[in-house]
Amino acid sequence: MVSNSKLTILIVGRLSGPKNQVILNILRQIPAILQSFPGARFQVVGGPVTDEHRRLERNQPAIHFEGHQPNLKVFYQKATVVIGAGRVALEAMKLKKPVIAIGERTYVGPLRVANIEKAKATNFGDCFETESFDWEQLTKDILYLLRDSKARVQVAQTGYELLKAEYDMERVYPQMNGLYEKVMLDHNLSQIHELPILMYHQVLDKQPALAKFNLHVLAADLEKQLQFLKDHGFETIVFEDLLTKRIPKKPIILTFDDGYENNYRFLFPLLKKHRMKAVVYILADRKHKTNFWDKPLGEAEHALLKPAQILEMQKSGYVEFGSHTFNHTRLTLIKKAEQEKQIAGSKKVLETFLKKTVHSFAYPYGVFDPEIKKITQAAGYTFGVAVSHGPTEFQGDLMEIKRVHMFPQTSTFDFFKKTSGFYHRYRALLGR
Repeated sequence: MVSNSKLTILIVGRLSGPKNQVILNILRQIPAILQSFPGARFQVVGGPVTDEHRRLERNQPAIHFEGHQPNLKVFYQKATVVIGAGRVALEAMKLKKPVIAIGERTYVGPLRVANIEKAKATNFGDCFETESFDWEQLTKDILYLLRDSKARVQVAQTGYELLKAEYDMERVYPQMNGLYEKVMLDHNLSQIHELPILMYHQVLDKQPALAKFNLHVLAADLEKQLQFLKDHGFETIVFEDLLTKRIPKKPIILTFDDGYENNYRFLFPLLKKHRMKAVVYILADRKHKTNFWDKPLGEAEHALLKPAQILEMQKSGYVEFGSHTFNHTRLTLIKKAEQEKQIAGSKKVLETFLKKTVHSFAYPYGVFDPEIKKITQAAGYTFGVAVSHGPTEFQGDLMEIKRVHMFPQTSTFDFFKKTSGFYHRYRALLGR
């Protein structure tokens, strides 16, 4: 039981306009409250404090106008009951203080399960079609909470649970951010006519002695290709751009699979030089140091990116990283539980390492099936990147995005075809 002299009713709000009139009406209930609790005190935080407020303070010693305060937390912590609306109610609820919600437009009362919906709909009293105040009920509710410590605990707990369920930023931000990203993605997809996505692997400074699968381009050739894109009005984007900003008129996405260290040595400087972006797909299991999956097939060994290099590339803003499973697994050859681990698990590990959302997943070897696509989408990826499979238009299936494979010694004319946006349809016609 709180002693009479320690009972503090805290009122927080601006002392101007309609809210000032509400606060003055609250203070008019003081005589009835002091009859039962003569030692109670009323603190009013907010401003501007005028002569009218100072006269009221002189006439009623139980009232203390504190003016504007930079730190409200200390006042909340000492309060027995908090009266307020909007942000005030939320701040008090967070500190597990019992709240009586009243705003500029209506009286809601102590937060209980029965009036939670009204509290939310009115921003705890500030937003209502018509003014609706029950001053007699307000007095009764204050007296009730001052008398009953269990009731105060119950009201405080109700408010705290409401805050955690619907106002906690750890929950609200992802929801709002997800909604924003969906709206932006829908808008961007509606604007896309053609979006070429090129698929590279290694970038080397000279022709290798052994290149069984030709999964490389020379840095000199890549620079010519980047200059070609500039000269022809292309702007490179990454997948995050589709979710967060309006895309340019001629977008193109450059992707690099497997995360080779030569991407850091030769690709990264070119991206910085030409102010271009790329997406690099890496393995989530950082114990892998080389392309171990290619060695049994006769491909030369090449180093993979080191953690510090990955973080440096990401920090630059020129490189976005996506997942390529934990260990370059051929997903169609493993069971569903392992598929989920390779797809969803790799996303979680990479996001922890990168401290950033991983938006896209590249299917190793370009192999997948409908169930694998479902797992990829359920894992939270917005984009699933394939190779030769998929609709000819980018927005046809975001879990089966088709790419154009780049090889060494691509001619200028071939590069023009592959970046034209019509290349997939051209290939489809040839296939027919």
